[in-house]
Amino acid sequence: MKRKSMMDYLTILVLCLLFLNACSHDIGEIENQNFATAIGVDYRDGEYYVYIQMIGLSAVAKKEGIDKAPPEVYVSETRGKTFIDGFFKAYHTAQERFLWANVTAIVLSENVLKKGMGSVFDGLTRYYEFRPTPWMFGTKDSVVDILSTTGFFNQSPLDTILHSPESSYEQSSSLRPIKLNRFAREFFEPARTTYLPSLTVDDTQWKNNKKNEAKLAIDGAFVLHDNEYKGFFALEKLKGLRWLTPETVRAAILLPTKNNPEFITVLEDQMFQIQPVMQNGDFRFNILYFANGIVSNRMRNNTIHVEAMEEFVRKGIISEIRQLYQLGLEHNIDFLNLQHQLYRKYNLEWKKQNDQDTLLREDSIKSFEVHITLQHAGSFKNRKITIKE
Repeated sequence: MKRKSMMDYLTILVLCLLFLNACSHDIGEIENQNFATAIGVDYRDGEYYVYIQMIGLSAVAKKEGIDKAPPEVYVSETRGKTFIDGFFKAYHTAQERFLWANVTAIVLSENVLKKGMGSVFDGLTRYYEFRPTPWMFGTKDSVVDILSTTGFFNQSPLDTILHSPESSYEQSSSLRPIKLNRFAREFFEPARTTYLPSLTVDDTQWKNNKKNEAKLAIDGAFVLHDNEYKGFFALEKLKGLRWLTPETVRAAILLPTKNNPEFITVLEDQMFQIQPVMQNGDFRFNILYFANGIVSNRMRNNTIHVEAMEEFVRKGIISEIRQLYQLGLEHNIDFLNLQHQLYRKYNLEWKKQNDQDTLLREDSIKSFEVHITLQHAGSFKNRKITIKE
């Protein structure tokens, strides 16, 4: 009986050792894995060019008392007749297994947007390892340059707006960053206009020890509607978008005009509505906007009453939205998503009308109702105090 028990124990021990040994072949050391962090796609000469960014773990790890070395950034380039064909060729020189769950950014060139995104979308959403939450960008620049640009103080690209655009957006909201799952929803939803923020490499603004140092910047947006690419527009022309974006956290406006400034107002806690109304057989739209603001800086004392300041802000916001709408009329683009309002709220009428040319007219906007409450930024304890007359 004792001998049988001993044999049973030995059998179990041998099986455990074999199991552990087998598992060890499937689990590689973490530093030997290929952690892909970003994917870029370009299209030229009839082929898809696929770029994969990898960042060395030493650029991410924090070492106490040791000067941080410049980050190691690897960018591969492969190509193929289809996106997946080019993508799979990256495995030929992989050395170790690729891990795709850490991809947090996708960059598409303007050529890809012009070609059409069906093939790329299919490849990015079909494989189970890819998460649906990477940040999406477009670019007119070299994709390799975008993926190779690092942050400040030897920080890795993980600390740039390519991988973390939300932190800078919360401080200054210009163009809303967008993730893959939301972009896909807006891209394929009927009557919806969406956009990809455009990344560029700016090598003129920052200097490191008097030498120019390249940094990433948002310089505009690529606009898409009904699965079609509609064009690129510079950041300056899209200022009105921030007042019609629910995610806007903090946006500044220089008043009364850019050429004759008197004060800067930072607007927070904004809310807006676009209300369709039927008039003489056509739909027109009322735009309602509410926000609280801070007078953060005054260059002159010409405007001293709070009501006058609020009126300047009100007119400034209306002007920027009107300029955006006029830009849409010129290029037949529904920047304000008026057509989408009908699709969601008056679907039967939208199906009957469903003609953007008749919807986008000079008189489609019936009225603006803008309500602004301004406060003054006090210097004591960084409080906001109500402006006194």
